[in-house]
Amino acid sequence: MLRAVLVDDEQLSLDELSFILSKGSKTEIIGKFLSPLTALEFIKKSKPEIVFLDIEMPEIDGITLAKEIYKLDFSVSIVFATVFDKYAIKAFEINAIDYILKPFSEKRLALTMDKLEEKHNYSKNILLEQRALLEKISNVSMVKLPLWKDDCIFLVHPQDILYCTVLNKEVFVFTRKATYTTHYTLNQLGNKLINQNFFRSHKSYLVNLDSIYKIIPWFNSTFVLQIEDWKEEVPVSRHYVKEFRKILNM
Repeated sequence: MLRAVLVDDEQLSLDELSFILSKGSKTEIIGKFLSPLTALEFIKKSKPEIVFLDIEMPEIDGITLAKEIYKLDFSVSIVFATVFDKYAIKAFEINAIDYILKPFSEKRLALTMDKLEEKHNYSKNILLEQRALLEKISNVSMVKLPLWKDDCIFLVHPQDILYCTVLNKEVFVFTRKATYTTHYTLNQLGNKLINQNFFRSHKSYLVNLDSIYKIIPWFNSTFVLQIEDWKEEVPVSRHYVKEFRKILNM
């Protein structure tokens, strides 16, 4: 069932659209709004799959509201529901999935819902296929690791990785050639690289032991690791010092 938000400055139209949609089994109406600005705040939080929009409204018009919704960080389908057909071209220019005219027809709305359901299922299947592919790639004997850069997936050999770290809750992977991101947590990376001579030196760092060329004693019996031809240093915190000494027979 697809979650929908309805936005129309006329209560009668809002009630009519809500009534027709509620008779079907494909839609769950999670919000109805007379105010476009109030609706926008709700949409940001609830992240519905569908938004039905009137076009001529006070505060901001439906076209402008649709553009603001499309800027949000989730996938949503826009359907314009209006009494005016003169906005149809503008509506499809901003990738609205459909454009329905008042007074609403149950048969016409049923076609719209079929189209929305088809789009949603297609997007969901594509996402599942992408996830399955990534998982398959990442489990092939750990020959290479799938990492992200510029919205593309790069396959990187573990031994090309210098170290990994967490910054602002995002995991970054550093090689001499480039910096990548990953959807794995640092713990998950550690598990995948456990047989590749990587060591968890700090709660926020995972380092390739083969990349270290210099170990500098630091405060409170800790260490700082230097990597050849690399400016940034990798810390070894007190929690991991004992294991680090054991691994390197120090």
